[in-house]
Amino acid sequence: MKSQLSTKHREENKKKRDKKRGTQPRIDNGCVNSRAMREMFRSYVEMLVSTALDPDMIQALEDTDDELYLPPMRKIDSLLNDQKKLLLRRISMSAQHQEALHTYPNMTADPLESGAVWVHLGGEGYSRKTLSRVKKSVAKQQDMKLSMETCRIYSLYHSLHHYKYHTFLHCKREQAAEDPGQEEVVQQCMANQAWLEDLFSSFVELLSLSAKA
Repeated sequence: MKSQLSTKHREENKKKRDKKRGTQPRIDNGCVNSRAMREMFRSYVEMLVSTALDPDMIQALEDTDDELYLPPMRKIDSLLNDQKKLLLRRISMSAQHQEALHTYPNMTADPLESGAVWVHLGGEGYSRKTLSRVKKSVAKQQDMKLSMETCRIYSLYHSLHHYKYHTFLHCKREQAAEDPGQEEVVQQCMANQAWLEDLFSSFVELLSLSAKA
């Protein structure tokens, strides 16, 4: 079933590419809540839902220089990276701390009586390229003590860096909630407007909070 789904998705992608070739909207960074951005974000999520069904999806898109899903993915990835760069200008982050934030996809924090925050980083490693989990020879968890303000910036930076992966996990859970025997599972996920709106609202909020940090 998986190979049939993968083949069907790629055939549908080609049809959509042929239909929409050259029509990807140009987005101004300040218009993250625009209709064009919503359409781009929808394509981004659809690509991630498809990747949840076919782990080779992103690589296949790049191998074929896809014109339907690659532009939205690259644009949103670029927006997230731009916000990360802005945050790095506002705080002095050591290379060791940055590497830890990059390595671990999960972050929790416990406030201390002193007013500082004890931050815990953990979670399984994954490939930034395919979003599939990979085994890495690193400690299961890394902790660091930060000021409350530094923790706030670190948390935003961490959320931006791992946004694609965590959104992929949301898509994977949504896809799993559908009937696994349905070849139209992607369409069913994308028909859930409330779910899509929640994802988009969270995306806009993250960019907004990062811009104001």
